[in-house]
Amino acid sequence: MTKDRLSASRRLDVALALVAQADYSAALEVAKAAVDADNDWDEAHFALGDIYERVGETGNAINAFRHYLVLDPGDRMGAEVRLTLLGAATLRDRLPPDYVRALFDDYAPRFESSLRDRLSYRGPELLFEAIRPQLPHMLRPLDVLDLGCGTGLVAEVFAGYVDAMDGIDLSPRMIGRARAKGLYRNLVAGDITDMPDGIAAEYSLVIAADVLNYLGDLAPALRAARARMRTGALMVFSLEHGDAFPFDLGPGQRFRHHQRAIGEWLTECGFDLVSDTLGVLRQEKGNPVEGRIILARACNAVNILAGDIPNDLIPPMDQGSASGSTVH
Repeated sequence: MTKDRLSASRRLDVALALVAQADYSAALEVAKAAVDADNDWDEAHFALGDIYERVGETGNAINAFRHYLVLDPGDRMGAEVRLTLLGAATLRDRLPPDYVRALFDDYAPRFESSLRDRLSYRGPELLFEAIRPQLPHMLRPLDVLDLGCGTGLVAEVFAGYVDAMDGIDLSPRMIGRARAKGLYRNLVAGDITDMPDGIAAEYSLVIAADVLNYLGDLAPALRAARARMRTGALMVFSLEHGDAFPFDLGPGQRFRHHQRAIGEWLTECGFDLVSDTLGVLRQEKGNPVEGRIILARACNAVNILAGDIPNDLIPPMDQGSASGSTVH
């Protein structure tokens, strides 16, 4: 660490402490001093942009975030997301993978306590409720792929009902936490839109709990999942509900998806919709976050039309299929 970087680091620590105390005016002055001490430090520019945004100086916030991106084009801190929410960047079809990886690597040690204790997160439970009626009819062996497995919360809910479970996640530190639970057959650090070789080819169930929210365009992930599923297999996933077609970026820095777009992506990628249920995924700043619990069946359109798939490979559709019923 250079002398300037050391000085900048000390000042930035003070600035962040002042932010934690909501003393934004004082934090702004100290953050400016940190940038002055080392103008090439990307983190200082990002912190400065964040503080400018908090005090309502949008133009200065935009300039600081853009300066950060010059220094870190990989955008591990998510400046482009902030610029998008400020109306200064074009909405992309996914969050930067480097940002998501860094976010969850940092989040891993406190991930479960934060979700369960502070946010009342129950995504895995809602997904299990959606799949429970189908369990007696599902393809065997019941091998499961957990997309964006995180620390293994899905495995804790599903493990006793399936034959084997594999997981994939961008974050190596989250994978490490999941591995310690001993509930997965195989765990791989990788991108769910481009499945690595360590992922098997014929799953009977694919689960994606609170992970597709980090993608705008769902087609690449759904297509990649379908390629690893047996015909007649099921996929169950959660999404945050949105009113903008096909998607928008919410203030929580996650994508929200329109119901009609979801249906179009499913058809395009080789799925039939089985059910679409509304539910409260978690609390955020004291408010419920409404989401959709989607259950879909991997199909082969040509074979289905020809009647070539045996009935015992096609799980029965709920009477309330795609009805938009609500669970709490």
